[in-house]
Amino acid sequence: MNINDVRILERIIFESDSAISALSGVACMGEDLYFVGDDVRYLLKTNRNNSMVSATVFEKIPLFEQSEPISLIPLSKEKKPDFEALTCLIFNGQPQLLIMGSGSTENRKQALLYNPANDQVENFLDAVDYHFLENSAELTNGADLNIEAVCSDSHHLYIFQRGNINRHHGVLVFDLAKIQQEKSLENALINSFNLNLPEIEGAASGISDAYFLLDKKLIIATAAVEQTLNTYDDGDVLGSFILLFSPDGQALSSHLIQDVESKTLPIKVEGITWLESRPDGEVFLLVTDSDGGNSEILKVLLSSSAFEKPQN
Repeated sequence: MNINDVRILERIIFESDSAISALSGVACMGEDLYFVGDDVRYLLKTNRNNSMVSATVFEKIPLFEQSEPISLIPLSKEKKPDFEALTCLIFNGQPQLLIMGSGSTENRKQALLYNPANDQVENFLDAVDYHFLENSAELTNGADLNIEAVCSDSHHLYIFQRGNINRHHGVLVFDLAKIQQEKSLENALINSFNLNLPEIEGAASGISDAYFLLDKKLIIATAAVEQTLNTYDDGDVLGSFILLFSPDGQALSSHLIQDVESKTLPIKVEGITWLESRPDGEVFLLVTDSDGGNSEILKVLLSSSAFEKPQN
């Protein structure tokens, strides 16, 4: 594990009483940045060129039909849709956003597509698809379903189980063309694998998000270490990693997120997206969910050395 390859460039903290106190996903599409929280029913949108410090005002995009103005009050744990995964993909020839619920309870079994070109929202997965995920031993190995990450390389869809409960971090890979042809997930499945994740003080990591970096043909994932015994309750957070995997799930390197004093940051990173390439590395945007505390947006640099050779 290399702990010197992640450098925090900018950091903004949102108070727990704000409308974005439980960020769970982030995606960059063109000049726009989109965020989602696990206890709201809307997307947040801002321009990527905004200063991080001033990027505290967002456009709110409803994901469901609204009979009244969007409520800024976070939904309860029982009622929230638990949107834990957000990614860009090409679907029907257009770039769209996939927003996916964790599936850990019945009301969390929903996945939506948002098309920025026309502001249309449509269902992406149905109950049959979530039933397949729930009963996939390759994905869960018998644990309760808890989808925390999804990403795409333009031809495939990768769906990740959090995996911290039984330390089985399953990933299923689907053919996007077949899903576009309205095939079920079961009929679109083409591969599966199990990830190997680092620990902190013997506590298991859980995958929290993923991004497919096309130029380098790598999966860039985040994993958070949270001391919890199930998929529903929160626990103490010990820290988070940025991880590099090959497209077939081979672990290449892990990078613990630390502060300038080389102390582990006790943050639960829940979202990652790529922003830009620099001569000294790749810049990513991270978001955190502090389970009722302050959430954060961090701009980080993953140094070029992280991509040079496998590190264990």
